[in-house]
Amino acid sequence: MIYTILGVALTFVAPFGVIGLATIARKLGLSAEVSRKLAHILLSNWILLALAVYHSAWAAIIAPACFIVLNYLSYRKGIFSAIERGEDNTPGTVWFAVSLFLLCFAGFSLEMPWVAACGILSMGYGDGFGALVGKRWGKSRFPGAHSKKSIEGMLTVLVLSGMAVGLVCAAYAPELTPGFALRAALACAAPAAVIELYSPRGIDNLTLPIGISLIVFLLARYPQLWPVFACLGITLLILIAAYYLRALTFGGLQAATFLGVAFFVSGGWLCYAALVLFFVLGSAASRIGKDKKADANALHERRGPRSAVQVAANGLPPLVFSALYYLTGLDAFLLAVLACFAAAAADTLSSEIGMLSKKAPVSILTLKPVQRGMSGGVSGTGFLGAALGALIVSVLAIPEFGVLGMAAVIVAGFAGSAIDSALGAAVQAKYHAQIGGAEEEVQELTERSSLDGAPLKLAQGIRWVNNDAVNFIGLLICGAVMAAVW
Repeated sequence: MIYTILGVALTFVAPFGVIGLATIARKLGLSAEVSRKLAHILLSNWILLALAVYHSAWAAIIAPACFIVLNYLSYRKGIFSAIERGEDNTPGTVWFAVSLFLLCFAGFSLEMPWVAACGILSMGYGDGFGALVGKRWGKSRFPGAHSKKSIEGMLTVLVLSGMAVGLVCAAYAPELTPGFALRAALACAAPAAVIELYSPRGIDNLTLPIGISLIVFLLARYPQLWPVFACLGITLLILIAAYYLRALTFGGLQAATFLGVAFFVSGGWLCYAALVLFFVLGSAASRIGKDKKADANALHERRGPRSAVQVAANGLPPLVFSALYYLTGLDAFLLAVLACFAAAAADTLSSEIGMLSKKAPVSILTLKPVQRGMSGGVSGTGFLGAALGALIVSVLAIPEFGVLGMAAVIVAGFAGSAIDSALGAAVQAKYHAQIGGAEEEVQELTERSSLDGAPLKLAQGIRWVNNDAVNFIGLLICGAVMAAVW
């Protein structure tokens, strides 16, 4: 009994001891940010005390409930300055205590308190050391709103969060399926880094531990979900790299993450591999001769990193056929998925490589010269790019469909690219743009519906049919024809 009383007392006293150490460290010359983060790391170990001392949810949440009140008062009044930010203060310490409260209640109620430890320690060590590494050594910054975060800090969060989860699972849940600790560590690493990266300042003290604990809980209760979480981790790593390289907007990253998991769940690794291959091919092709394609790209309505709409336009048609494959089990729909991605890759490489052609493109319908970069224009170089894109994706068909399936995908991919060009020439909206000064004003066509904020007059095509709509329609046609023919 005496040991229990001492243990409970220690869970209340230990946090104040950590705050005292942080205060002393700051007075001895340690920077405010470093002392604050060290306190953040040490305080996360409170959950280990709770696992040793408490045996019920109601007992375990008393201390966190007190911490919520005290931390809120500190946030408002600056009582514990050693754990608060300076001028740019956030209620991060409050969310820290809220996480402890919620996870202790859930973990002890489910008789899985170690799940709470996975979340709290991944937040303490991953986020804590990630911030320190990013501030001290972070040089490779993310774009836009996340420019305060670095690749170095993100990788630190990824590694240490995964390690924290793996060690907790190995120590407290050895009776689970063989290799569970390793699978849990791998499943949580990338999501932890992404949650920390995209959560607003301070909120990550809530989103990170709860998110990681949820993943560990689901893996423990439903081991069959491991491949899904493996797919999610791979997807996030690829897309984070793409976001850092400015190949995707944040919205595009979210849409692509959904598509990656949806393709894996509905169509398995084959559909998922086709998505990844298309994305890598398209991203790489867009960077070839980027400066030389600047003028041609200026004609396009959407420029720069791929948005959620662009991702959806290329991803939703094959997802329809992947879902049909899941529901029916018919191989024709699986091949239709590959045909869609072959067509998308062919169209992308045809456009990106075709813009580098020394000869001017011609309209696929009239064979008359058109502006470089204009939808509906084709060239010999572009046709070679289309053939290359379809060929690369078609290789994925060999294990399941053999050489005949590969040939079918090549034909479908090349034909899909031609369909896209025909739709672009026939129905895609194009507008009149006035180029040059008043004396030398020249009227040209563009796919942009406005210029410098001013709407442009429709020259040809259907106003609502832009390049995204053309891609969507063309891929649906390509997949449907392939499914019907096969």
